[in-house]
Amino acid sequence: MKKFDKSTIKQINEIDLDKINTENAPDIINFLMNVIEGLFSELTEAKEELQRLGNKLAYYENRNRPPKVKPSKEDNNNNDKLDLPKDSNNSRKKASKKENIKIDREEIIKIDKDKLPDDAKFKGYEDKIIQNILIKGDNVLYRREKYYSASEKRIYMAELPLNLKSTDFGPNLKALIASLYFDCRIPENKIIRLLGDFGVTMSEGTISNILIKENTNILAEEKNNIYIAGLESTIYQQTDDTGMRVSGKNHYVQIVCNDVYSAYFINENKKRETVADILKNGKDKVNFKIILADDAGQFNGIAEERGLCWVHEFRHYKKIKTVFLQNMKLINDFKSKIKDYYKKLKAYKKDPDEKTKILLSKEFDALFGTKTGFDILDERIELTKNKKAELLLVLEYPELPLHNNLSESGLREFVLKRKISFGTKNTYGTRAWENYMTISATCKKIGVNFFEYIKDIFSGNMQLPRLASLIKYK
Repeated sequence: MKKFDKSTIKQINEIDLDKINTENAPDIINFLMNVIEGLFSELTEAKEELQRLGNKLAYYENRNRPPKVKPSKEDNNNNDKLDLPKDSNNSRKKASKKENIKIDREEIIKIDKDKLPDDAKFKGYEDKIIQNILIKGDNVLYRREKYYSASEKRIYMAELPLNLKSTDFGPNLKALIASLYFDCRIPENKIIRLLGDFGVTMSEGTISNILIKENTNILAEEKNNIYIAGLESTIYQQTDDTGMRVSGKNHYVQIVCNDVYSAYFINENKKRETVADILKNGKDKVNFKIILADDAGQFNGIAEERGLCWVHEFRHYKKIKTVFLQNMKLINDFKSKIKDYYKKLKAYKKDPDEKTKILLSKEFDALFGTKTGFDILDERIELTKNKKAELLLVLEYPELPLHNNLSESGLREFVLKRKISFGTKNTYGTRAWENYMTISATCKKIGVNFFEYIKDIFSGNMQLPRLASLIKYK
């Protein structure tokens, strides 16, 4: 990109208007267009920086307003996909939702036979499923038998079930509270209002204690077992981070995931040492081969291989701003070529072979060896070319995803939760968010009912197959 500095001014002053002719005019015009594009780019960056500083100044002038956590760049890029057209030949018809509906009871609706003609014959039933739900309180008065022994001067009393000792609330209710808060993102005060409509009397403090102080060791063990099983499930791990508040201070949420699980970690920083500690999980080195993430430096040198996300790389091209229609056409044409190449990589993943692998490598060199004459675009193309090894790691490992969308979508749940609750107030809440969000996300990925799973924990039965064991069979 042409920076408007002394060197640029000197080059402009060296242009002799009297000597411009048909032979050198295109070069001069192209030079001046790149100067203008550079100025436009610098002006845009300056405006964005001015806006950022203005927001920061407004914050310090009014500290009483709710704190604003600066999100990761990915948080606001939900639509920055490669926008590949759908293949109509391979599009699958949506399965009927009614196929998976559990039937709780049947009711036969009989016809008024007085309205039937004499020759009418019974031909079976016409079925129609009506979905409904019953929500009602189940407040139980436990009357514990009590006996007194005069000889021993001692009272004998029937024991309550273990999961009902030291509590006034049953496992179904506690599991519902956890599901509403973590899975449905409903705040505590709204949960109280909902439960109150069904005859449950409870304070916000009680709800908070249920969410952050009950079964903490069991939930932490569940999360740790999920993470261990997830790290062992594939040769790669996807990771990303976003910001959140803990006790009024900025912290970071790190996600580590693949197709069968997600695990969350909240820390004060996102330095390389912190990321490495998370991924090593108490060992001397990571036990997987590849890290797939964006091109942030903290992910380098931790695993044997480093994969990059094509969607992240494509965003750089979408962010290029231009003044001239000619340059806009150059950008759009090159983005179309990237999309075409991306489709070839997707096809290779389905049916990899050595010949195609060699051809795709050569095609990458040709594509990202392009010179358009638009300096800003050419500089971006050169930067992508330098990432060839990381972007084409999929040629060696076809099972590797081409993008890091899985971790971004996983963090989006945290972002939404953060917007509603602002963050956590203490260590108990922080650990609860890590544990519950890990269990919730993993339940979704492997098809386990989160409410039933948490109820199994609160009941003390632990009869359902553990998520860590299910991950191993996926």
